[in-house]
Amino acid sequence: MIISCTTRTSRPRVFRRTETATRRKRVVSERARRDRDSVIPRSGAIGGSESFECVVIENRAASVDGAKRTLVVAIEDAQNVRGKELRRTTERTFVDSGKKWTERYETPGQFVKARGDGWESGALAIARSPYHVRYDSARLDSAKVEFLVDERTGAATLTGAKPGDVFYVSEPLGCGFSNVLFADRSLKNAMQHECPCIIIACGTRGLAHARSLLDWQPVMAYADAHPVSLFYLCESQEGAALLSLHDEWREEGFKVVPCYGALEDQLFLMEQCFLTGAVAAGGKPTVLGPSAASCSVLLAGAEGETAGRILTLLTSRGIARENILTPN
Repeated sequence: MIISCTTRTSRPRVFRRTETATRRKRVVSERARRDRDSVIPRSGAIGGSESFECVVIENRAASVDGAKRTLVVAIEDAQNVRGKELRRTTERTFVDSGKKWTERYETPGQFVKARGDGWESGALAIARSPYHVRYDSARLDSAKVEFLVDERTGAATLTGAKPGDVFYVSEPLGCGFSNVLFADRSLKNAMQHECPCIIIACGTRGLAHARSLLDWQPVMAYADAHPVSLFYLCESQEGAALLSLHDEWREEGFKVVPCYGALEDQLFLMEQCFLTGAVAAGGKPTVLGPSAASCSVLLAGAEGETAGRILTLLTSRGIARENILTPN
């Protein structure tokens, strides 16, 4: 009888200890969450879009002067149960994995808006192609994404971000490269023309959009059969971003022409290349092709006077306005 009594009275005590420890853990966890949210507000949409937690993985220099940075982040994007089961098998089944952020990133030229403690950015270009984001994130419960940030732009706060820092981003926004005046013109439509394609990247944001194009499989395949030229407009070589990738892009068949200096110098070099062919093409007139009117132009990062001057140059060389696409 004593043994039976001892056994019955010992169990509730153990249970009470476990329950207390669990409650204590829950309180600590809840307090930590409240403290984090008091630093960076979680609630509310960003620009009318659902917000996603974004954790910095790496922040590395993207230019010689250090003003441009490549920010590698993990965006919360958990798979549903069915998606997790499929990734453990070898069967080839295509199913909605429930990864909202990843599935909404469909084409180069899309962007996000970001929010942190006391700051909110404008458009922040996604600097990798949809293919690479899916590939790098296939076995993760997050989306591994890269942004190219500049200390002289609206996202300057992010240039000092450290691994482990948290901020929030919107879902991928925009429809990629298109022409707001001609609804039938798009990146897909441009690649169906089988004509030369020119990519003009103005500044850091422009190059981020350009990179999402240059490592996208359809564009890489297009460059195997048709001339694709990149003109990167930047103030100086020291301030140029992703210089280490320029030679890689050339090896993959792209013609890369950095245009340094003031806007006048940049436009002059572009015009000379239109007339004689890109420098990397050995002087052959392959930039515009036999008919400039059929050439497609993907213009990213240009604003105000710069955009106006570039458009004037393009149309003066015979490029049709409906073939000039921008990230929208």
